[in-house]
Amino acid sequence: MDVPHHEVTVADRPVELTPREFELLKVLLSQPGRVVTAGRLLRAVWGTAYSEESHYLHVYVSRLRRKLAAADPTGAATRLIVAEPGVGYRVVEE
Repeated sequence: MDVPHHEVTVADRPVELTPREFELLKVLLSQPGRVVTAGRLLRAVWGTAYSEESHYLHVYVSRLRRKLAAADPTGAATRLIVAEPGVGYRVVEE
């Protein structure tokens, strides 16, 4: 992930992300291996007015997983973001 240039690549392939998807991935990658609560993700990406809108998170994580997986011929990206039911999400450390 190249934050200053707003670029994401998987296996040297560019991944086109919306600004919200990019922010979501950025927050998750800032805490590799650690659970980021749904509330924290919602506040960081959508703002405090959306801190209870967990359905937003489910939809965007699903889209993000799909886009990352489509760019990865090895299939490893499909397991990058893991749901922690009732808590939030985490990025699996390599």
